[in-house]
Amino acid sequence: MEHNNWKITCLFYGTLTAPKGIFCAGLDNDKIMPFVYSGYLLRNGKQTILVDTGVHQDNIHDGKAWAGCPAVGGNQYVLDALKGEGLTPDDIDIVMYTHLHNDHAGGCALFPNSLHLFQKDEYANMINPLPSQKIRTDYDPRTPGDIAKLRHIQMIDGDFDLGNGLRLVKVPGHTLGGMAIQVQTAEGKYVITGDMPHLGCSLFPKLDKMELLDGTVADITPAPDLYGPYIINGVIYDHYACYDSFDKIMLLGEERDPKWFLTGHDMWCVRKKYFG
Repeated sequence: MEHNNWKITCLFYGTLTAPKGIFCAGLDNDKIMPFVYSGYLLRNGKQTILVDTGVHQDNIHDGKAWAGCPAVGGNQYVLDALKGEGLTPDDIDIVMYTHLHNDHAGGCALFPNSLHLFQKDEYANMINPLPSQKIRTDYDPRTPGDIAKLRHIQMIDGDFDLGNGLRLVKVPGHTLGGMAIQVQTAEGKYVITGDMPHLGCSLFPKLDKMELLDGTVADITPAPDLYGPYIINGVIYDHYACYDSFDKIMLLGEERDPKWFLTGHDMWCVRKKYFG
């Protein structure tokens, strides 16, 4: 059916300039790269859906954000990204969240009239974070209050097929309630992964190239065989769940190829921008 084929647009919300090793279990700690904050716009001619709302500017202190890394971003970046597509917050029917970390839910209050969807367990994790999550301020303390002011919220408990070419799949590991979104397009099935994983090279650990934000291509270190099928980084809280979730995610794409997996921080996704 026509409305079951979606068009995907990757939206640029800013950058976090960090050592690649943070996301890759120490591989390439010497390579400092401008990893992106990003969101995804889904359109099928009937509905307009936004996946993730970026980092709130108050989480960037003196030009630095998570792990003390230089960063730019904030609500204005989200508004500008929408404006670049001819949209305002009032044009967004649904906001979906891969998870509620401060760099993925920082702009939720920009969308008071939208329906907001996230996993039930993700909300539970946000209001009762682990001490390690508190130390890293993974969740913005403002987010529970922002969510409480929203008029339209639905929490998903597990996997759910919307019946319109979108499938919501629970993928714990990075958080209790991570959610991947399988998107049917005319080209095939893409998967929006959030931070499960942060980067495509975690799903495909033998990759030896990475496209940077300016379009240049950098050499990266393929993971040794000891790493196994995936690269698990230091902000995965449940390694058992993560391996299971990665196995599930790999079955959701059209093919086992990095091009079908749209992550939360890969630069090439912003560079290509349009999918489907």
